[in-house]
Amino acid sequence: MAPRSVAARVLSVLDAVERASGPLQITQIAERTGLPVATAWRMVRELTEWGGLEQQADGRYRLATRVWAIGSSAPCVRRIQRYTSRHIRELAALTGRTAYLSVFDQDEALVVSLAQAGGGQSDVHEGSRLRAGASSATLLYRAFDGPGTDPDPVRSTRISVHQEITGRSSMSAAITNQAGAVVAALTLAGNRGEAWHQLRPTLADAAQAVRHSIYRDELFV
Repeated sequence: MAPRSVAARVLSVLDAVERASGPLQITQIAERTGLPVATAWRMVRELTEWGGLEQQADGRYRLATRVWAIGSSAPCVRRIQRYTSRHIRELAALTGRTAYLSVFDQDEALVVSLAQAGGGQSDVHEGSRLRAGASSATLLYRAFDGPGTDPDPVRSTRISVHQEITGRSSMSAAITNQAGAVVAALTLAGNRGEAWHQLRPTLADAAQAVRHSIYRDELFV
């Protein structure tokens, strides 16, 4: 096996920290990347000096804002935010809930645009990564990720609801590309036990508006 380049090792550290459910210790980063602890420490130190990672008071590391700033400056993300932000703000204001748009990356979802409202209950922010099966957005994606031969209410309605153990809940509507694949989700977040059925038509209409805005320049073709 050819030795990994310095760039590959640095990127593996960023990837490990980004995909973790919380901040990581150096030994955890080394374990997840397969790097020796000394090498992982050197990569982490350089990334911290550059501004890509930041160290918490307990010594663990997490992504710093410079990484999100770079990601959000990518043309596709900027265009998605610009074209959809008005619809997301209107949805949040109309429902009194937090509304956000996420795009899918493998079996997870990355939040790219968000609007807060007084009644919204959500721990996510722009740049949050939603884990597989841990949100209505990723449940929605999972329902479409396969042949789907059995009857599935999520497939038929293109809407999923998720009740979290933290006392929160959310409802998501699918955003599909021109081939019909689910590539993004528009989500409303609120308290556990929300009467989401009352907000389904509003969310579905907003999802259609968001999809139309995204495909104005065929971003997901």
